[in-house]
Amino acid sequence: MIRIALADDQNLFREGLANLLSAQPNFELTAQAENGKILLEQIEQLEMLPDIALIDMNMPEMNGVELNAALRVKYPSIKVIVLSVHGEERYMSKMIEAGACGYLKKNCDTKELLDTINHTYDLGFYFNRDTVLAMRNAAKHRSQGIQNMNSIPISLTERELSILKMICDEYTNIEIAEKLFISNRTVDGHRTNLLSKTGCKNTAGLVIFAIKYGIYEIQI
Repeated sequence: MIRIALADDQNLFREGLANLLSAQPNFELTAQAENGKILLEQIEQLEMLPDIALIDMNMPEMNGVELNAALRVKYPSIKVIVLSVHGEERYMSKMIEAGACGYLKKNCDTKELLDTINHTYDLGFYFNRDTVLAMRNAAKHRSQGIQNMNSIPISLTERELSILKMICDEYTNIEIAEKLFISNRTVDGHRTNLLSKTGCKNTAGLVIFAIKYGIYEIQI
């Protein structure tokens, strides 16, 4: 079961989405609230943390930007998917850079929403065409040198670059090990080094990093 938390201040939309999610055999809606503050309070009372948090951008008391930041600090294992009326690229790139694992417009269809949740649960992220374009355009003015999240110049080895590209292609550690004829432990070590060098927190962060610096090009 994929445990899901939901935060949206539009009651009708939230209730309709809650009914949709609850009707899925592999989903369990464990918390829902009209703002980020209440959702955090609800999560604190749960015996098991949600796997996914679907959050709106505009909410009273604690908005989506603030909620995402709080979740990254308190519950980094929860994967955030933004579901918003804002389709501007600046909103998308801002939230992805801030650690969100996916961004959907509220007018997306049901299939894309369900696919995004499943994909994010399985692989740690889901970036659709609009999100990829937003990240590419935001990175147009990037510096030539590779820098980590603290703007410190870094270098990656050829093996690290190869593994990073394979991570972006959604290969698992076992699949990477088989293709490169190395052990799963070695792959895990390289992944840990990539996270340490880049300052990224998770797989989604590594994909964002790779796109930002032109290491990986997602076909759209």
